[in-house]
Amino acid sequence: MMRKLWTQQRLFRLFGVVSIVVALFAVVGDEILQYSPQGYASLTLFHGLPLWRMLTGHVLGVLFIPLCLSGYWCVCRALRLSGVKGAQVMFWLMAYGLVMGAVSHDSVSAVIELEREGSSPALTPVMNYLQNYVKIPGGIFLLCYLAICSWFFVAVISGRTFYQRWMAFVNPFLFSLLIALLHLGNVLPVVVNALWSAWLSVAHVVFFTLSTLALWNFSEEQATNKEQVAS
Repeated sequence: MMRKLWTQQRLFRLFGVVSIVVALFAVVGDEILQYSPQGYASLTLFHGLPLWRMLTGHVLGVLFIPLCLSGYWCVCRALRLSGVKGAQVMFWLMAYGLVMGAVSHDSVSAVIELEREGSSPALTPVMNYLQNYVKIPGGIFLLCYLAICSWFFVAVISGRTFYQRWMAFVNPFLFSLLIALLHLGNVLPVVVNALWSAWLSVAHVVFFTLSTLALWNFSEEQATNKEQVAS
């Protein structure tokens, strides 16, 4: 009875919806903590940031960024059922990457807290240290992010998976890259400044939503057919 209740389709739906919700919470955390209508010309923009924004944005990011793994579980599971190699490795790689993402978010929060309190010569060495330190977990996250998105792109573009080929071009890394390029080019600044505050989390919301829709009507027969084709 329990096996019948938790079919693969229901698991995809459950984890898919959860992934969308947690990614939305991560977006809210990023926006509360980092959004500025003027963009990010200088860290001095965070002088006088209300304490409630600091605490709420910090906590939401640390709590919900790791839970985005639920969306990557759906992706890795779907590709594994499609016969794509390396799904387990990529899942655990992204699990590690999301933990580093939460550490990076925590470190950014510390930098913002120092700026929020105002400039002081005594805090300058601490600020410099934190700004250098945040590059380590942030860089590790981006490497894991690039790895799983590249793997997803190659697998989906081959046409052997449950995803349509066009899904390869809406993977979160490419979406995040698009936001970054629009920000650098100062294109539609009002819109892009809002997206830039959560340039990674917004990409997850879009990607997890499309992935969940693609797998919503998944059937066991599809997996069986994929296995027969692969063999």
